Amino acid sequence: MCGRASLTASPAEIEEAFGLSAAPALSPRYNIAPTEPILTIRAPAGDREAVFLRWGLVRSGTEDARAPINLRKESAAKGAMRGTLRERRCIVPFTGFYEWKRVGKARQPFNVRRRDGRVFGVAGLWDRLESGDQDPVESCLVLTTSANGVVKPIHDRMPLILDPASYGRWLDGSPREGRDIFAGLQVLPEELLESYTVSTLVNRAGIEDPRCLEPAKPSALW
Repeated sequence: MCGRASLTASPAEIEEAFGLSAAPALSPRYNIAPTEPILTIRAPAGDREAVFLRWGLVRSGTEDARAPINLRKESAAKGAMRGTLRERRCIVPFTGFYEWKRVGKARQPFNVRRRDGRVFGVAGLWDRLESGDQDPVESCLVLTTSANGVVKPIHDRMPLILDPASYGRWLDGSPREGRDIFAGLQVLPEELLESYTVSTLVNRAGIEDPRCLEPAKPSALW
């Protein structure tokens, strides 16, 4: 699961990390929520570009409110998503993502980030929906995988974080089937990640505040 994220890297840092010639103007985001625009790296014509897409994949016949924000890696090569995986892969840059640990009936939020604070890339899929005379909607989702040792004490799933060595392979536009796409794909080593408790301020979508990322004592839930 991945339902909130942060991106506080500068355009220059985004360009360097993902091999871009240019990145759009960015303001620090401390609490990106589903349905909001999220920066996405893709290469539909071979050249990488950074664009803002709606977080939540809107497809024909899907109600907007039900647009999935995540998809299990294990399900990406099956059914209706097979063609999207084959042809429209993208990378979603994060500097951190939030996850919640259930404690009784309540939940404690955690932030997961790189230990060195650098931006990292999460495997994603994007699509474009055209509907009559309305403007096309371009949207994306994040792929998830089994949690590693850092995230497992919090949740059993986590975003599929790519090692930078695999960015090119993931964005390669040549149509391949799921087994070939995932074969040899490197994930970011778990020793480069850390997690810590944050304030329940992040629970509220729409709260854009640096305090969302500040370490906080675990709540009285414990």
